[in-house]
Amino acid sequence: MKNKLERYAYNKNSNYIIQEGKSLFDKTKGNWKKLFNNNNPIFLELGCGNGEYTLSNSSVHQNCNFIGIDIKGSRLWKGAKYLEKNNVKNALFLRIQIENILDYFEVNEVEEIIVSFPDPRPKKRDVKKRLTNLRFLDSYHEIIINGGKLMLKTDDKDLFNYSIDQIKDSKFKKLKYTDDLYSSPDFEYVKGVKTKYEKKFLNQGKTIKFCECLK
Repeated sequence: MKNKLERYAYNKNSNYIIQEGKSLFDKTKGNWKKLFNNNNPIFLELGCGNGEYTLSNSSVHQNCNFIGIDIKGSRLWKGAKYLEKNNVKNALFLRIQIENILDYFEVNEVEEIIVSFPDPRPKKRDVKKRLTNLRFLDSYHEIIINGGKLMLKTDDKDLFNYSIDQIKDSKFKKLKYTDDLYSSPDFEYVKGVKTKYEKKFLNQGKTIKFCECLK
């Protein structure tokens, strides 16, 4: 309980986490480049957890802005501590439910989105909560720029097949995918970052599925 309260207090005061109760929380839509104080492209990591993509890519790609999105503050705490320790200027975390993403990003405001190892939500009653459900895809399509990219990484075969079908029914185009990312000669740009869960699945002998599509 003590650690939980400490993390709660840290998140409340951290400049690296935008969450309900902070002055910026309702003012982000259309204003991200002002918040970062530059005109660099914006990349999102959805269901980011500790934010491995956000942390790694913000270090490698200094000319881009990265935003990790998750609802669980205890996960964002770890990522925010790293950003603070390293005085990172081009990354932030946004604590929201992803279903409300249109309230925080303007049309054509985002360059690229990655959905990394989302909860597969295998029960039929939870289909609408899957982050690759057509309703979510429509929201992503709205905020991504023309020519921008949406990507998915998962170990779950059923979720992957479902997602491919949903993308085919969506407004996205030029779908490319593989059932075994690390045996594929393609998609080298996404192999450099392995999340905590990805490493765990690879150690269990699972293959990583990956797809990308364009607006």
